[in-house]
Amino acid sequence: MPILSPIPDLKVPVVDITTLFFEQAQARVDAAIAAGGSMEDEPPLLVDGITGRSLRFTDIKQQSLAVAHALRERGLGSQPESQTVAVFSPVDISLCCIHYGTLMAAGVYTALAPELDTMELARRLAEVKATFVFVAAELLPTLLAAYKLADLSIDQANIILVSGSCPGYTTLSSICSICSEAGKSPVFEPYAITDVDEQKSKVAMIIYTSGTTGNSKGVVITHGNLVHMYTMAGGYSARTALDNISSSETKWPEPRRFLSALPLCFIYGHSVLCYQSLATGDCIVQLPTFDVATYLGAIERYKLDRLSGTPNILHNLLFRTTKVGKGVVSLVDMPTREFDIGSVTAVGCGGAALPNCRRQRYSEYFDGAPIVTGYGQTESSSTIAGGWWQKPAPGAVGVLYPNSMAKVIDAKGQETAEFGELCVAGPHVTRGYIGRQKSPVDADGFLHTGDYARIDAGGNVFLSCRMSDIIYSAQGPISPASIESVLFEQLSVEDCAVAGEGAQGQAYPVAYVVPALRTPGLLAELEAWLREKTGTSIVCHEVGAIPKSPAGKVLRHLLGHV
Repeated sequence: MPILSPIPDLKVPVVDITTLFFEQAQARVDAAIAAGGSMEDEPPLLVDGITGRSLRFTDIKQQSLAVAHALRERGLGSQPESQTVAVFSPVDISLCCIHYGTLMAAGVYTALAPELDTMELARRLAEVKATFVFVAAELLPTLLAAYKLADLSIDQANIILVSGSCPGYTTLSSICSICSEAGKSPVFEPYAITDVDEQKSKVAMIIYTSGTTGNSKGVVITHGNLVHMYTMAGGYSARTALDNISSSETKWPEPRRFLSALPLCFIYGHSVLCYQSLATGDCIVQLPTFDVATYLGAIERYKLDRLSGTPNILHNLLFRTTKVGKGVVSLVDMPTREFDIGSVTAVGCGGAALPNCRRQRYSEYFDGAPIVTGYGQTESSSTIAGGWWQKPAPGAVGVLYPNSMAKVIDAKGQETAEFGELCVAGPHVTRGYIGRQKSPVDADGFLHTGDYARIDAGGNVFLSCRMSDIIYSAQGPISPASIESVLFEQLSVEDCAVAGEGAQGQAYPVAYVVPALRTPGLLAELEAWLREKTGTSIVCHEVGAIPKSPAGKVLRHLLGHV
């Protein structure tokens, strides 16, 4: 029998995603004003970590309405095929307003990675049928070339520049100029949902997977998926919309300050920027990309409390800096440059599996700050298991979220208590992929995650690796993660990854190791260590770096080429 979440089911509101978050954000504003606060003191929800440009909820609301009005004027929704609004831009906090503006106009939002080449961009534009695009001026030539390659047409008026300028093209700033006059917004009735069936069926966005096991796939996510995701995950740290107000003696309570350098084209980074800030009142300081010095500098400059990161970010912080004192680190290649990171009190980590043996080292790096992990997929609206509601068992990535169930099946499709493919069901599970016949969801509503995992009776999820990563040897299946966790115990190993070589059923594991310190005989010592711990002879190769996706996931198919 499938395992039910140990957390009681929650009541989920029948609303669209914009109404859900805007009502919570507006409630905080109204409570502060009622307590005698001034709108001039409204704290920012989003901050550009480089320029310092910021957006309050009032700004987000006004600019979202301006975007929605502009899209409607240009014909969004006038025809069934004119619903998709694409963003092709580097990270920008304004993408939050474009997202909500699209939803207010009853459109479908999709963000396309700015590093896409012309051919892949053309494929995705054709797949999502994007008839409106917000693009950075420097990427405009690539966008136009992609439309030409895909043999698609787009009205020039439907191309809006997020940043920069180009003769003949409208800019986002000009559309939002109406917001320059305080309190002035276009007369516009935003799209809203009050019906359960409409909430289940109305598509909110298409988000592409990272493509670590093949071509990226566009996941179709409805308003219902997102509303359930937010509710199941505990309303982001299980706080109600007014906790900040009711627990504070100040009119405008001091928000928690989060740092994110996550890509906004993936659901993790998108949710942090667009949903967390409005739901909780947290201030999100957003960086365009991850760079060690810039990241540490932002922590110091903005006195940040929390980090929303990935294993790859934590790995680089640990090995590219030196801890020189409590709350102080310096760059390895520039020891005189020190950073004060003592303000950090907690670290969230997602996007890829975190080796359990590294968790303590990362916590010590931040002077004991807890490392909070979560697990989800784009196909599950980013939510499967976490630690907000209940503390996970040791070694577990999290506890199954409420309103959901899970099971593990073996190679024959039979349920098993051992490791196998994790399958999950619930209202957060999406309908599948755009433009593809085969859905990852079976007839019983279970999403086949493709992850090699185990779940205990208490709903604790123990994640190992992708099913496609399993090495089928003559002795049986071998999980690369089980070998990597042994290697990570060694301080001499900075990074590592394991892949199989040889024919199916006769494959053998090979370890690719990035040494922390290059010493004579290191590889032989590691091979002996692995033999002792696993009982298997494993060849180790030294490499300069492990190939990873922008989300920090290991690209195992490239390991033999590094």
